[in-house]
Amino acid sequence: PFEICSSLLKDNPESALEICDNEEVIEETSCTLHRLMARANRTNRKSRAPPAPVCSNCKHDPCLHGEELTVDKFVEGSIVYCYGLPVYKTVKLEGSSVTCVHISNYSTYRTRDIATLKFCCT
Repeated sequence: PFEICSSLLKDNPESALEICDNEEVIEETSCTLHRLMARANRTNRKSRAPPAPVCSNCKHDPCLHGEELTVDKFVEGSIVYCYGLPVYKTVKLEGSSVTCVHISNYSTYRTRDIATLKFCCT
C-alpha cells in the first residue's frame, strides 16, 4: 500500500496538502504522512533518469557529429571538418561566414562559408 501511495504522491504532490487539510491532526496520521513522504522521496530518487549526455564539442544531445554547421547550431570553439578534414576550431560567426583557426598550429586563421563546415565530434 505504501508503494502505491508514494507513487501517487510523487506524481501528484498536492495530494499531501489535501491529506493535511482533510485529516484530523493526530500522532498516527502525522507519522503515516511522514513515512509516506519519505517513501515518495526515495522512490523519486530511484526512478529519476540520469541527465542526458551533451557532446562536449557541439554542445548538443544527440551529438551532431558529421552534420553541417548552421547559424542556429554554431558553437564557438568546436572542432569542425572542412572538405572532410578535422582541421579547424571555430572562433566566431559573422553572417554565414565562420572564422576558424587551424588546429595544428593555432596561428592560421581562415574565413570559411558555413556550408562547407561539418561538426567533428568524438
